[in-house]
Amino acid sequence: MDRDPPVHVRSDDGAPTEELVDELRSLLAETAGFEPLAQRMALLSDPRRLQILFCIHAHPGVRSSDVARAIGALDSTTSHALALLRDAGWVRARRAGREVRYELADGPVHELLHDLGSAHLPGVHHPAEHAEEPPHGHR
Repeated sequence: MDRDPPVHVRSDDGAPTEELVDELRSLLAETAGFEPLAQRMALLSDPRRLQILFCIHAHPGVRSSDVARAIGALDSTTSHALALLRDAGWVRARRAGREVRYELADGPVHELLHDLGSAHLPGVHHPAEHAEEPPHGHR
């Protein structure tokens, strides 16, 4: 059993059951986009796509061929996975001359990868970090 304290606690004893159910239904009704969010999150259930995200997080601007070699996959397999991740908003492609380089699409994706245990390679750091701080740490 998990013995960590809860992340959130209620400040009161809780609402009566029917009131609680109504509050939860209202909360869910106010939150849009569960289906697209679930589809986007489902992409993380594939180990290869997750490895690709870890590689892009570790070294922003990496080429797809380098990612393919790092994860032991074919270029075509990696390109297909990158297209899925790009379409879902996880990564974005940036053309650099004749090469296409990949980076994470936004800050929340970056933070999620940190939460999942992904680290940066040496020399890769957050823009807000000072030079004297270690490059692998969180902000």
